[in-house]
Amino acid sequence: MELRKSLVNTNQTHFKHKGVSTIIGTLLLVMISSVGGSTAFVFSQESINSSQISNSPNMEFIEIVGYDARDVDKLFLHDGNEILAKNCCGLEDGKKNYDERISVYLQNNSPEPVIISELRFAGDVYSFTPATKIGEWDKIGNGHKPHPNEYIIVNKHLEGKSYLTLDDFSPTIQPGQIITILLDLGKNGSMYHDYQIKITTNNGNTFVSEIAMGQDKI
Repeated sequence: MELRKSLVNTNQTHFKHKGVSTIIGTLLLVMISSVGGSTAFVFSQESINSSQISNSPNMEFIEIVGYDARDVDKLFLHDGNEILAKNCCGLEDGKKNYDERISVYLQNNSPEPVIISELRFAGDVYSFTPATKIGEWDKIGNGHKPHPNEYIIVNKHLEGKSYLTLDDFSPTIQPGQIITILLDLGKNGSMYHDYQIKITTNNGNTFVSEIAMGQDKI
């Protein structure tokens, strides 16, 4: 009888000891997992914040504030002055043909200068060409810039019917500046048809708008 009781007590003690060890082990595993997870989260959070700061995006915002795509002898610039709608003269024939111009008014509302890397109109790429002078609007003549599939940037109109144009090799628009993109058509355009103008900057930002051929937005 005493031997059986001793065996029973020994077994009970053994089982109780085993149960406590399992609980403690489980709690230790949970604590280790929690500490490890918290540490990993802290390190990953610091890494994300550092990446966001070091690779902060360049904020750019340019806006087409108007345009003149009418079939007229002279187009309006952004400052209200005029320029010939073609290298030699405007043709009021109810069409906007190859080598005729349109003027697009662009404003840089960004805190930094914006450089145009690509300009597309109606799906075609137009190249920027620097121009030191384009002469008076009534004395431009054939061969003056821009040529078909090119554009120049007119900063403002000066006294004596001359224009201040961008003569740098990169089409740069300063913060807050409004300029006229004078674009020479590389193909005939259908009147009263909407054409897309797409401007991409050096930072990879893209701005898209619509131009209604034969109309103006001033």
